[in-house]
Amino acid sequence: MLLLLAGPAGAADDFSAELDRTQVRANETLTLRLRAGGRLGGEPDLTPLNQDFEILNQSTGSRMSISNGTVSQTREWTLELAPRRAGRLRIPPLSLGGTQTSPVTVEVVPADQTAAGTGSKPIFVDTQVENTKPYVQQSFVYLVRVLYREQPRRAVLSEPEAEGATLERQGEDQSSSETIQGQRYTVIERRYLVVPQRSGPLTIASPRLEALLPESRSAGRRSPFADFNDPFGNAPFQDLPDLFDMGSGRRVIERGQDLTVQVRPQPNAGNGTWLPAESVQLSEEWTPAPPRFRVGEPVTRTLVITARGATAAQLPTLDPGTPEGAKVYPEPPKVEDLPGPAPTALKTLKIALVPTRAGELILPEIRVPWWDTTADQERVAVIPARRVQVEPAPGEPASPQPTPGATATDRPAVSAPDQDPADTPLATHDTGVDLSDSSTTVPWPWLTLFFALAWLATLSWTLVRRSGRGGTGRVAATPMRPHRGEATARTRLRQACTAADPKAARAALLDWGLARWPHHPPRGLGDIGTRLGLAGSATADILEHIDRAVYAPGGAAWDGAAAWRALEPTLLVHGGAGRALPVDPLPHLYPRPEG
Repeated sequence: MLLLLAGPAGAADDFSAELDRTQVRANETLTLRLRAGGRLGGEPDLTPLNQDFEILNQSTGSRMSISNGTVSQTREWTLELAPRRAGRLRIPPLSLGGTQTSPVTVEVVPADQTAAGTGSKPIFVDTQVENTKPYVQQSFVYLVRVLYREQPRRAVLSEPEAEGATLERQGEDQSSSETIQGQRYTVIERRYLVVPQRSGPLTIASPRLEALLPESRSAGRRSPFADFNDPFGNAPFQDLPDLFDMGSGRRVIERGQDLTVQVRPQPNAGNGTWLPAESVQLSEEWTPAPPRFRVGEPVTRTLVITARGATAAQLPTLDPGTPEGAKVYPEPPKVEDLPGPAPTALKTLKIALVPTRAGELILPEIRVPWWDTTADQERVAVIPARRVQVEPAPGEPASPQPTPGATATDRPAVSAPDQDPADTPLATHDTGVDLSDSSTTVPWPWLTLFFALAWLATLSWTLVRRSGRGGTGRVAATPMRPHRGEATARTRLRQACTAADPKAARAALLDWGLARWPHHPPRGLGDIGTRLGLAGSATADILEHIDRAVYAPGGAAWDGAAAWRALEPTLLVHGGAGRALPVDPLPHLYPRPEG
C-alpha cells in the first residue's frame, strides 16, 4: 500500500499534443489528442485554436494503470478540428497547469484543386442575396443552397451570422434538382430574412455544412446482398440502407462564400416614421356595415395596414385621433407576418367609437408615410377625413331635417341676375301646399282652418268641464308612470351591479334617465352625469368606468358593488323618490261634500 500511494508522487507531470495526420484538405477534418499525466489538474486553454481552426466536437476521458507497483493516471482530450483556411497552419502551444504542449504543424490543401468551380464536388454550399444595396431596416432575402450528388449519411448546417443585422429563418426547406457541368445535383434551399440595423458594409458569414459521405463500395466491406441483387439486373435493393454498414464514411466540411452588401442610410433622416417597403396599403372597415352613428351606441372601426417587403415589427403605430363629440376605445393592435416568398406584414387596429352628441362628426385624416424601395421615392398612404351625421338617441327629439324638395325653405330665395323679382316663386310650407297656384277649385285652406277651430273649441270645452268636476280648482298632477319607471330602472341597476354586468348597468341607467327626463332623454352616461350637477360630478368617474368596462378591449375590470353604493343615493335624491308625491293625481269618482 505504501508503494501504491508513493507511486503517483513519483510520476512526472506531462502534457502533449498529437494529430491523427499532418496533411488534410480544406473541406475535411482532423483529430487532435491532448494527453496529461501525473498530478496536472484543471482544463486546458483551447482559446489559441480559434484563430485557424474551428472546434466541432470535444470529448474527454481518463484511465489509470499499475505497472510494477507504480500507479499512473492519464487524462485525454479528443478534439475534432475544421481548418478555417488553406495553407500551412500551426497548432499553437496549449497550456495546462503551468505546462505547455509543443507546437504542431499541419498542411491544409485546397479541396478539389483540379476542379474548376464546384462542378466536380460531391457536395457544396452556395449563398445568394437578392439585394446588394438595401436601405437601413429594409428587409431582404438571404438564400443558402446545399447541393449534393449522393445522399449523405448525415448532414448538419449551422446558422449564418451577420454583425449589425437580424437574421430570421423563413418557412421550410425547399427541394429541387439542378444539372451542373453534366452532373445532376439535388438542391436543398433555405431562406433567411435579413434586416440591417445600421448603414455601411454588412458581411454575412456563410453557414458551415458538416456532412458524412459514404465511402465507395469497392473500398469497403462487400455487402452480403450484392450477389442477391445481380440476378435482377437493376439491383432493386440498391437504395436500401446497408444493414452491415455501421456508419463509416468520409467526413467533410463545406462553407459557402461570405457575402458583403452595402447598406444605404435613411434618406431625409429625422422625418419621423421610416418604413421602407415595396408597397403599403391602408384600409378601413366598419361594423355594422354600413355604419349607423347614433348617440350612445358603439360603432367598431377596423384599420388595417398591409406592407409588402417589411416585417411586422417595422409597422408604425396607427393613430386614429380623437374626434370631437365622440369617445374612442382602441383595442391593442394585432400584428402578423404573412407566409409567402416575399415578406409581407399586417397590422390590425380595432376601435370602438361612441358618439356623445347628435349632429355632424368629423373623423380626422390618417396618414402613414413610407419609402417606396422599388421607385426609390417617398409616398404616403392616406385614409381621408370624413364627415358623418350622428342621429339622436332613441326618444330624443330629432333636429329638423330639410325636405329634399323644399330647398326654398332652407335658404333665402335669390333671384338670378336676368330674372324679374316678381317672377320668383313663393316658398312652400311643410304641408306641401303650393299657395302660388290660385287656379285650384278645391277650398283646402278654408277646410283646414275650419277643422282647426273646431278642435280648439272641443279642447277648451273639455278642460272647463274637467276643472268644474274637480270642485277644488286644483290642476291635475303629473302621472306617476315616470316615478314607477325610475324605481324599476333602479332595481335593474342594483341587480346588474350585484352581478357585475356593466352592459346591463349601462342600459338600466339610460332607462332611468328616460324615465327621469321623458321629454328630453339623456344621450349617454356622460349626459346623465352633466344633468345631475354637483352630484353627477362626484359620480362622473363611475359612469366613465362603466363605459370603459363595456367598450374597452376585453372588458376592463369593474367593481359593480362599489358603483351601486356610490350611485344609489344620487339616483334617490335626483329621482322620483326625492320629489314630493302629487296629491290626488286623479279626480274622485264621486264628488266629496264640502266642509
